[in-house]
Amino acid sequence: MANEFAQAHVLVADDAPTVRQSLRMTLSQCGINRVDVASSIGETRRRLRNTQYDVVLCDYHFGEGMNGQELLEELRQSGELPLYTIWIMITAESAYEKVVAVAEIGPDDYLIKPFTSALLTQRLSLAWKRKRFLKPIYDKINEDDIIGAINEAKALIPKAEGFRSDLMRLLSSLLLEAGQLEQARLLFEEILTQRMIPWAKLGMAKALIRLGKKTQAENTLQAAIVEHAQYVDAYEELASMYMADGRLDQAMAVFEKCLAMTPNNVSRLQKAGNLANMLGDSAKAKKMLEQAVKCGGNSAALSADTVLQLALAARRENNSSDAEKYLRLVKEIARKDNTVKNKIIDLIATAIYEGKPQLLNEIEVHLSHAEMTQEIATSFIMAADLICPATVEGETPNGDVAPYKWLRHIGQRFITTRHVSGLLESAATMRPVWKDYIQQVGQEITELNNTGVQLMLKSAFTEAIDVLLPNAQSTCNNRLMLSASHAIVKYIKATDTLDSKERKALITVASGFIDRLQGMIDAGTHHSLSQDLQQLFQR
Repeated sequence: MANEFAQAHVLVADDAPTVRQSLRMTLSQCGINRVDVASSIGETRRRLRNTQYDVVLCDYHFGEGMNGQELLEELRQSGELPLYTIWIMITAESAYEKVVAVAEIGPDDYLIKPFTSALLTQRLSLAWKRKRFLKPIYDKINEDDIIGAINEAKALIPKAEGFRSDLMRLLSSLLLEAGQLEQARLLFEEILTQRMIPWAKLGMAKALIRLGKKTQAENTLQAAIVEHAQYVDAYEELASMYMADGRLDQAMAVFEKCLAMTPNNVSRLQKAGNLANMLGDSAKAKKMLEQAVKCGGNSAALSADTVLQLALAARRENNSSDAEKYLRLVKEIARKDNTVKNKIIDLIATAIYEGKPQLLNEIEVHLSHAEMTQEIATSFIMAADLICPATVEGETPNGDVAPYKWLRHIGQRFITTRHVSGLLESAATMRPVWKDYIQQVGQEITELNNTGVQLMLKSAFTEAIDVLLPNAQSTCNNRLMLSASHAIVKYIKATDTLDSKERKALITVASGFIDRLQGMIDAGTHHSLSQDLQQLFQR
C-alpha cells in the first residue's frame, strides 16, 4: 500500500485546523506525504481548479453555507473534478449514510469519524482499484468519444467482479447520453429486477421521458420519491418534467422541496430563482438568486446571468450600491469564460454601468445565436428599458430602428406561447408602447405558425414548408423550427419522386433544427423526430 500511494497527491478539505493536521498524520501513516489542505469551500474550489489531485478527503459539514455533498455535486456537474479523482467524504454524522444512499452524484466512499489509518488505507485501496478498473471508459469520455466509452464498458462486463454495480451505473448513463434509449431502458429494467436501486429508477424515468412515455416516467419518479424521501435528484427531474409540460406551479413546489434538503445548491437555486421570475414572483426570485450568489462565490456553477438579474432588480429599486456591486461581479464572471453568452451579458452590464444604450447595438448580431437565451433576452429588454431615452407620447413603433428592431428580433426569436410573450412584455413595465409592440410581434409569429400547421393538416406539405421554413431560418423561433421539421418529415414521407439532392438538403436543414431544439422542447417529441430523420436519411 505504501508503495502504491507513495506518489499520490491528496487534498484535505476541512474547516477545523486540528482535523486537517490529524488527517495529515493519518495519511502519513498510509505512506502518503504529498498533502495540500483547504479550510473553506472557496479555497477547495481554487485548489481543485489549479491542481489535479489523485484523492480528495472532504469534510461533509463546513459550518454555515454549502456542505461537502453540495460541493461534490457542483464540481462533478461542472466538469471541474476529473473522473479519475477519488473523493472520500468524512463526517461525524451517521445520518450521512441516508444522504449518500440516494445521491445521484455520490462520493467514491465515506468515513464516519473517528476512524483508523487502517480503515482509511482499506477504503482508499478499494477506491483506487475501482478507478483503475474504469480508467479505459474514463479515457474515452475525456476524448468526448461516448460510443467508444460504451464499447469499453461492454468489454469490461466479463471482468467486472466486485465492480459490476459501478460499471452498470456508468454504462447505463452513457447509453442515455448517446440516445440509445431502448438499450438504456432494458438495462435499467434488468438492474431493477435484481435490486431496487434509486439511481436506476431515476435513469429509467429519464429514458421513459425521452421515449415519450411521460405518464410512466412521472409514476416512476413519484415512486422513487415515496421510497426515498431525500432523493433530491428525482425531485429535480420531476420539476424539469413539469416545466417542460408548462406545469410551472407544480415545478416550483417540487424545487422548494429540493431546496429544503439542499438549501445551498447553486445550480438548483438558480433554476428555482429563474422559475420564480417566470411565475412573476420577483421577491422569491431575488431571495433565491441572492442565496446562489452568496453560496456561489468563486464557483463555476454561478452564472453571470443570475448576477445580472440581481443587478437589474437593484437598479429598478434605485439601490445603486448593490447594482454597482453586482454589475462588477457580472463582468468578472463573464470575462473568465469567453463564450458568446458571456460576451452578450458583459455588453449588457457595460451598457447599464456606463448608461450607454448604443452599446446594445453590438449585441444585435448575437440575437439569433443559440447561446442567447430567453432569460438573457428578458434582461436585455430590462436594460434597454432602464437606459434608453424616454418614450415620447404617441410614439409610433418602427421595427427597422432601435429599440424596436431589438424588440422585434427578440419577440420573433423567443415568443412560442402567450406566457412567454407576457414575460417579455413585463420586462418593459414602464413603456406601454414597447409592451404592445412585443405582443403584436408574438401574435404575428402565432398566426404564421398556425397557417403552416393548417396547411400540414390539409396535406399541403409543399405550401407548409414554403411558409414555415424561411421564417424558421430567419427567426430561429423554436415553435417555427419544430413545425418546419414536422412539415419536412411529412413531405418526404409522402413524396416518392423527390429529387435526391432536394431530399438531402431538407433532411440536413431539419436535422439542424432538431439539434438546436434539444433541451428546448418535449424530450419525447425531440427523440421521435430524431428517429424519423435518421430513418429517412438511411433510406
